[in-house]
Amino acid sequence: MKHPRAKPSQEVGPKTFQLIGPSKLVDFFQSDGVCDIIQGPLGSAKTRTMCMRIMRHIQQQRVSKITGRRMSRWGVVRNTYPLLRDTTVKTWLDVVPEEIYGNINRSSPMTHKLRFSMEGGDVDAEVIFLALDEAADYYKLRSFEFTGIAWNELPFIRKELFDEASSRLRYPGPEHGGSAWHGMIGDANAPDEDHWLAMMTGQSPAPPNLTDQERKEYEWPKEWNFFKQPPAVLEIKDQHGAVTGYEINPAAENLSNLRPGYYTEMLLAKKKPWIDSRLRNVVATVIDGSPVWPQFTVETHVSNLPLRPVAGWVVYVGLDFGRSPAAIFMQAIGNRVFVQYELLGFNEGAITFAPKVKRFLAEKYPGFEFRLFGDPKGQDKGQNDDRTAYEIFRDNGLTVSAPPNLKQNMIVTRVDAVTKVLTEMYDGRPRFVLSPLCRTLKLAMAGRYHLVREEDGELRPKKDMYSNPADALQYGILGLGEGRAMIGLKPLGELRGVQTWKKRKTMRRLEA
Repeated sequence: MKHPRAKPSQEVGPKTFQLIGPSKLVDFFQSDGVCDIIQGPLGSAKTRTMCMRIMRHIQQQRVSKITGRRMSRWGVVRNTYPLLRDTTVKTWLDVVPEEIYGNINRSSPMTHKLRFSMEGGDVDAEVIFLALDEAADYYKLRSFEFTGIAWNELPFIRKELFDEASSRLRYPGPEHGGSAWHGMIGDANAPDEDHWLAMMTGQSPAPPNLTDQERKEYEWPKEWNFFKQPPAVLEIKDQHGAVTGYEINPAAENLSNLRPGYYTEMLLAKKKPWIDSRLRNVVATVIDGSPVWPQFTVETHVSNLPLRPVAGWVVYVGLDFGRSPAAIFMQAIGNRVFVQYELLGFNEGAITFAPKVKRFLAEKYPGFEFRLFGDPKGQDKGQNDDRTAYEIFRDNGLTVSAPPNLKQNMIVTRVDAVTKVLTEMYDGRPRFVLSPLCRTLKLAMAGRYHLVREEDGELRPKKDMYSNPADALQYGILGLGEGRAMIGLKPLGELRGVQTWKKRKTMRRLEA
């Protein structure tokens, strides 16, 4: 069976779809770069074009010296299985329909094996669909060797997973004659400002105060290609520069394949950050769900300049453990809480993370007194080590305590302690101040740390990459003594000294 080669301006699969050039879509489709990413608005045909490109590379493979067929293996990745099944696979089957190429195997991992004839050597390819998101998914990649990997919705993919995937591109091997092309491709809507794609492509600044080695991690390699599509809509502004509305961009790509009114209807009842990210193709933070801390605002609570340690004041460290650990560093100065740094880990346990925290304290807070407060579950033994996280930190010279006044690790107590600090003023200024260096925590507090309804019907904070630093913040805030207010006592910052007399000796105590 011969396949109609996926070329621009040609029908692909059962539906008519045209790539009209010149355009970023055509450039992306025709590129042979080792890493090519296309970013564009909704409806701009990014994913469909990526599927077409997979088929192009499949047909251009060398003929194997052993089998006499064009062999290749692809991984197609989305961050969750439901989205992979309901969106990515459906788009793939629009381009590569089952009635022509055979049924997809929907058992885990979903796999579409393609066997068809073409001039110069028949095709023998498999496309494996994978859901990769959490730290545990890191190990899934190590089970495969690929010709290419395609990332659907790259803003939801961690850089560590992206990096690991690049090491798996070695199929077919030299015994078959090697591969005519290998690499990674991906599609994306505009990412959040703290996402590695936004920083590496210059759409948002890299974190300040990086070492030369760290700064190289945020440089876009010259061997990689980044294709940014035009916006779908343009802003209409008044004479003062205020946005008064939007109009369809006549230069938007894929308009001829969309139904009339598609973008006009999409603009209805949408907030500006959503329009910026999804339609204007610019970096913006889009919040899904109800924020855990709606009281937090960037304008009120985030400092304009990085916060620096202040000598003479204790450093408090909040810790969340697990395979994506987090540490939040703060000082309570003059009844105000200054959150200065965040340190995040990925796919690592306490054995790896504890030395990082120790080095970080030595570098940022030399000579300071510090106190660490962690998730009480860190007192439980791990699956791969007889020691608890608390014990591992202690073996590294760091004593971790459970937060005071926290019974059964109650999420309500933890969240309310942070809420109290967020909503209070001291000397006419907010009590809570966050450094702009804490980029992930800032986005978490701005709404990425949000409530979802679980199977039992209860609303709880969603567990993901944003919940880890948010949880660490809670333990640190409780360590400061803010949890005392939850049980009717004054926070430690509000305590004042009073005199008591015992056996004619003056003593000092704190009045609760």
